[in-house]
Amino acid sequence: MGSQSGAGNLIPTGERTGWERRVDRVVAVWARHWLASLNVLTGLFAALPLLAPWLMASGHPRLAEVLYTAYRFVCHQMPERSFFLFGHQMAYCQRDLAIYTGIFVLGLVYAIVRRSLQPLSWRGAFLLSLPMALDGTTQLVGLRESTWQLRLITGMLFALATVWFVYPRLELGFAEIRAVLARREQDSNVSVRAAGEEACRGS
Repeated sequence: MGSQSGAGNLIPTGERTGWERRVDRVVAVWARHWLASLNVLTGLFAALPLLAPWLMASGHPRLAEVLYTAYRFVCHQMPERSFFLFGHQMAYCQRDLAIYTGIFVLGLVYAIVRRSLQPLSWRGAFLLSLPMALDGTTQLVGLRESTWQLRLITGMLFALATVWFVYPRLELGFAEIRAVLARREQDSNVSVRAAGEEACRGS
């Protein structure tokens, strides 16, 4: 009975270890390639609004409307604050164009300088974001009307603050995850070798 009970306990333990290893492998892939994945996602998010006016001009209004509808959740889409391509409005405004394309482009730049760039401080992020806050707020309450140049500049500064503040901290976090997974894999390999040696001695 005792041996049967022990054998029965080994099965779920092995299954759990196998499942944990599969999860670890998935997490390890993401931890190694998080920046490339994020750049692809931000690139798609920045590019799709530029596709909407082309779809309208090429005779695909239903497909274009899907994009316009989707981006209404993140942008007001006011025509007077948006650029036009092929005679049709982009699916996001001028400021959002600067923010999203800026995050994508700066993400590519970060891939080059990631080893040497230190995270931006809270104060630095605040100062870089302040121009957009002032420009947007004064326009919102009716004190003044912004220009497309200011919307682009302040949006790019906000994108710079976002990437410079967030991405180095993500890199540090994922580096810690990679280190933990490497130690876990090493400890697992040591345990497997020890178990194998013990089995050999027992036989």
